[in-house]
Amino acid sequence: MNGRTLYHRLYARWVRARLRWSVSPPVFFARKRYWLTSVAVLVLIVGAVASVLAWRSHVERVERELDAQALAGATSVVNAYCDAILKGNVGEAAALDGLADSTDPEWMLTDAGEDFRVPAGIHMSLTVSEGTLSADRLTATFNVTSTDRFRRGTPEHIEMVARRDSVDAPWTIATSLARRVVVTFPAGTSAAFFNDEAIATFDPSEGWPEAVHSVSLTLYPGLYQIGARSFSIDMTIVAVPESSQFRYDDGYKTVGSLIRVPVADGDEAVAFSPFSSDGALLERETALNVGAVLVSCIIGETEDSNLCPDFTKGVYDPVPRNRFDSMRLAFNIAVTLDSPTSFSVTSLEARDPATGNTQDYTGTVTVTYDDERHQTITGITLTARE
Repeated sequence: MNGRTLYHRLYARWVRARLRWSVSPPVFFARKRYWLTSVAVLVLIVGAVASVLAWRSHVERVERELDAQALAGATSVVNAYCDAILKGNVGEAAALDGLADSTDPEWMLTDAGEDFRVPAGIHMSLTVSEGTLSADRLTATFNVTSTDRFRRGTPEHIEMVARRDSVDAPWTIATSLARRVVVTFPAGTSAAFFNDEAIATFDPSEGWPEAVHSVSLTLYPGLYQIGARSFSIDMTIVAVPESSQFRYDDGYKTVGSLIRVPVADGDEAVAFSPFSSDGALLERETALNVGAVLVSCIIGETEDSNLCPDFTKGVYDPVPRNRFDSMRLAFNIAVTLDSPTSFSVTSLEARDPATGNTQDYTGTVTVTYDDERHQTITGITLTARE
């Protein structure tokens, strides 16, 4: 084969190859183009996923920061509230739980220095747990543990809720530690006192002797003074237990007692009955007063002759002044308290004017009391015992 023939064959092959490539490119180039396209798509997908994850991480971090800020704000308010309760700062506590704007007639606290005998922090401590925040960040719930500093009883656990109207609004206390306190007073009580002020007056004759009187107060935890005054200076009212008793320096023998309002969960009222009454002294003094009236009738110095029984009229010898008290006791008078203004005479010994013999009498006595609660006999009715 000569050179010319070889040239024409090679040229023909090159032409055929060019024609074939122009119709269908080699597989190598097609696969390369597909691989490049796949890599580009994969890069785009990875980039999109990474962007989504980064955005999600950013959002979660912002959410955590907002949650932490919200919970910190609620925790701060709860701690401030508990601190105000312990220190007896009524104004601060009432501003946080809404009682400062209360129209509750039972809400009487004004200033801690006047209201508390002892603030709550003297005898107890409050521990606030880590709070739980609601999804909308408008409510936070805490567990508060109350522990007695003198180890009396077991710790009390209560749930305290802080709330706000919007994420920009201030936190307030939704579960106030103030409790409704009902104090009952025994029969014979004419006035009730909170610290040094009379807060209620009662008709001691109403429902006697079963009826008891009560007042309702809304108070924060702490130690308070409660006082009671009877209708008569001789009607005994004592504190229960007596170790908590003190007397007001008011000249009226007003008896005071201390009540301790605890930290407690729930809306149930806390009840106290810090006093008891006893009419024995009043009965003895009434018997002596009746004897004094009889002696006054006998010696003719009574101001009201209508009080004088028949046996006192002209049958006794004049009684010397130095025998007045002994004569008053000689009647052996015994009375029982029927009501604040009436007594039954169960025994009274006097000489019968008809026979001159000693006669036993029964009857009734009515009385009144002046502004200083001193007794005055207003009526004596006696009947000879058969």
